[in-house]
Amino acid sequence: MAETNDPQAHGMSLPWPDRNSKSMLHGGSRFGFDANQEYQMPADTWNAIKANPDAIKPLLAWFVGDHYRNQLPRLLTLERYYQADNDIHFWHSDKAPDRADNRITSGLPRYITDQKVGYQFGNPLKFAYSDPHKPDDSGDDIVNAIAAFNDAVDEPYHEKVMGKNLNNTGRAYELTYVKQDSNDLALRAIDPAHCFVVYDTTIDLNSLFAVRYYMVKFMETTTYYVEVYTDSMTYYYTSSDSPNGEYTLTGQSPHFFGTVPITEYRLNDERLGAWEPKLDEIDAYDRSVSEMANSQEDFNNAILVISGDVDDEDDIDNAVPLTDADGEQVTDDEGHPIYKADSIDPKKRVLFVKATVIDNPNGGTTVIPTTASYLTKELNAKGWQTYNDRLLADIHKDTNTPDVTDQNFAANASGVAMSYKLWGSDQERATQQSLYTRGIKRRIRLLATYWAKTSLISSTDEAEHVNPSYTPNLPKNDNEVITNAVALLGSGQLSNKTFWSMIESATGVKPDGEEKLMKDQKAQEKQEGLDYMNKVGGSDQDKANQFGRPGGSQLGDGSVDDGQDDSDGRPGEAKNQPADKLGQKV
Repeated sequence: MAETNDPQAHGMSLPWPDRNSKSMLHGGSRFGFDANQEYQMPADTWNAIKANPDAIKPLLAWFVGDHYRNQLPRLLTLERYYQADNDIHFWHSDKAPDRADNRITSGLPRYITDQKVGYQFGNPLKFAYSDPHKPDDSGDDIVNAIAAFNDAVDEPYHEKVMGKNLNNTGRAYELTYVKQDSNDLALRAIDPAHCFVVYDTTIDLNSLFAVRYYMVKFMETTTYYVEVYTDSMTYYYTSSDSPNGEYTLTGQSPHFFGTVPITEYRLNDERLGAWEPKLDEIDAYDRSVSEMANSQEDFNNAILVISGDVDDEDDIDNAVPLTDADGEQVTDDEGHPIYKADSIDPKKRVLFVKATVIDNPNGGTTVIPTTASYLTKELNAKGWQTYNDRLLADIHKDTNTPDVTDQNFAANASGVAMSYKLWGSDQERATQQSLYTRGIKRRIRLLATYWAKTSLISSTDEAEHVNPSYTPNLPKNDNEVITNAVALLGSGQLSNKTFWSMIESATGVKPDGEEKLMKDQKAQEKQEGLDYMNKVGGSDQDKANQFGRPGGSQLGDGSVDDGQDDSDGRPGEAKNQPADKLGQKV
């Protein structure tokens, strides 16, 4: 599908819709000066009208109109490239109608975006609570609330959508809201091409309001919907003419988040997409591949050049009889007349050529051999490949995207070698994660404000102590992970839970689940031992000595309580053995 359902907006994103005036790689700026400006206004001006939806209309019309004219074309262009609808499709090449004119896109923007999203968000984020002033406070109430919320909104997938929007356009927006006719919170990624936030003029850039606008075409009726989110209200408008036309207020409702519920995320301070600075090289690569395809096709349809006479036995009506010096019809060995053709059918796969005989003034003849060959240009395939390889190398290098098709990429699979190959990606990711964490912290504050009002948590201050952690999605060697974890466990400097966390990627079991499984396994082993002793016979003292220290008591489930907690024992370590005597050699 198209990147938008608004045909006018789509047309505005095309570089040269008329295809009549520009070449593809032209000079000057690709986007206008205002294509990526940040919106700001004095807070006093906004506060004076924010409670009056009618007074908002003129201001809203200006911001929406400016965004529609100046910012939307850039955003839709970037989204087009992700969908492989690159500018090569709209290139005016000035080729003759009978020449090949292929338009081949590379798909590099999708490759780069998907690689970066998978690397950063391929593994789910983890949320941990830590209050340095209250080290004993585990924050169970807000941690559990976040876990339930993330499960309900499919938070791992939401992060991937946000990551895709960020890498494509340099910005992403999410709306936190309460589902209709319920008290359940929800989260939704908003298309950055149809959303923006207006900030105040302070150095903190506080959100004043956010706007989401979009078009709906139902049957033959086109309607633009515009939603305005303030720090306490949501206003709903419609316009039938244009997104910045005459607005009609259709509804309003309060929200209880205490601030603007739309959060803007940024990939970098400049709000540039991951591959946006390399659009020129992407266009050059598309053109190079397309022109090579054109050359190959033109080669197959090359012009046949004939110097001399040809035979065409099938076109007798248009043929000219071939005669000798005396004007007599020339025949072949079987007596069939031979003709000279006035025209050549290019669809015929066989062409008969013969020498041209010219009568000399002195009575003799001159024989000129007939030649037939295709007129082609030489293809420098090696130079073309070198040029393409150079473009691809620059694109991968400047976007910090590993080329996994490179034969040398995984030639040395050691951890150190792989780390160096991903060095650039990791440096960029560190910065991007810091910016993304700012957005997540704001999301958690919005949630905490609502949860505090509904008494799900005790205080909104708890949100300040929740932090996300990221696990890069890298190829992993489970055997190496387990070996290293077991070695650390054997050193005695690692707890069971930390060990289980380390091997979670290999087992797929979370630490708490592994602890429960271990306890269940021990209880089952004890029960099986008691069943065996009851079967073969034995005194109660024998059972106690066999399954616990002397004096241990039997639990209601048949297991023996030896007075000690086995949950902290290490995997494979003997349990409840008598201590060695001092100085005793084992």
